Parts: sequence; structure tokens; C-alpha cells
Amino acid sequence: MHETIFNKWGPDQLSYTVKDIDAAVQEFYELFGAGPFLKMGPLHYETCTVRGEEADPEIVIALGMWGPMQVEFVQKTNDEAMLFDENGYGFNHVNVIVDNYDEAIAWLKDHGYEVGQEMTSSGKPIAYVDTMCGENIGHHLEIHEYNPVIDMTKKAREIWDGESPWMDLQTVIAAMKEG
Repeated sequence: MHETIFNKWGPDQLSYTVKDIDAAVQEFYELFGAGPFLKMGPLHYETCTVRGEEADPEIVIALGMWGPMQVEFVQKTNDEAMLFDENGYGFNHVNVIVDNYDEAIAWLKDHGYEVGQEMTSSGKPIAYVDTMCGENIGHHLEIHEYNPVIDMTKKAREIWDGESPWMDLQTVIAAMKEG
């Protein structure tokens, strides 16, 4: 395998921008058996810029597992700018964990990619990189260092009975504390 700073962890998430998060989760559950989904929000980033301009998008997210891959649905609930607005509803980005955020962003910029949206969440930087400027990739990249939320959705999958697409976040947190 050709090693890069972007494939140590591999992609770990597929993300979709949706109009109705509940309907999207239900459809994905029925179609693919994916889940359970953990709903979070409304959420705001600590800081956020979109195309260099300050913004304060409010979002609701649902995170679940589809086999080994985390799936994220994002529903924006206010009129503030967000990079996702440029592409409408549907598949939006692949999440890639990196060991060094600054190094990864510098590499992407050096290779002609633009950071379309940069945020801070829980004190950590996150970027949505616009890789749609060419004819080859066709989606954005989310770049950040390791985040334990993936462990939470994997734990939810372990304890899930499959009867509903949803699981209460507090149930998962309690299960993680138990080991």
C-alpha cells in the first residue's frame, strides 16, 4: 500500500446532509440495517468560518454504524452559512482521521485543495476540505485528529438489539463506563 498521512487510520465515516434527520435515519435503517443511531443536538461549534467568513451554523447530527463504517446524518437548523449549503442534500464527505492536523491541512493546501470550513469543537480543530474543485473526487473531506465519538457508536452497535434505528446516548455512555 502507498502510505500517506491520510491512510494510517483509513476513512471511518460517510456523511450525508439531509432535510429531515429522522426520516433519513429510518430509511437508512430499513434499507441497510444500519444502526443504532445516536442523535445529538442542536449543536454549535465553538468557532466556525465558512470560506473565511465567521458563521454559527446550528446542526443536529445522528451517528450510527453501517458495518465497520460510521454513518453521519447532518441537518442544519438555522440560516447560517455552512459549506454543505453549496452542494445541497445527499452524500457530502468522507471523514479522515490524521495524526497531525496542521501537517494534514498544510499538505492539502500545498496540493491545491482549499479549506472550505474550519471549526473548533471540544477545543479541537476540524476542517471540511473542498476536494470538489476538480473532476475526480466528488465529495469533501473532513479532517481532524482522533475523536472518541467513533468508539461510542461502535459500543452502541455492540449492545444494540436491532429493534429500532435509535439508541439513547445515555444508555451508551453507561455501557462504556461498565466496560
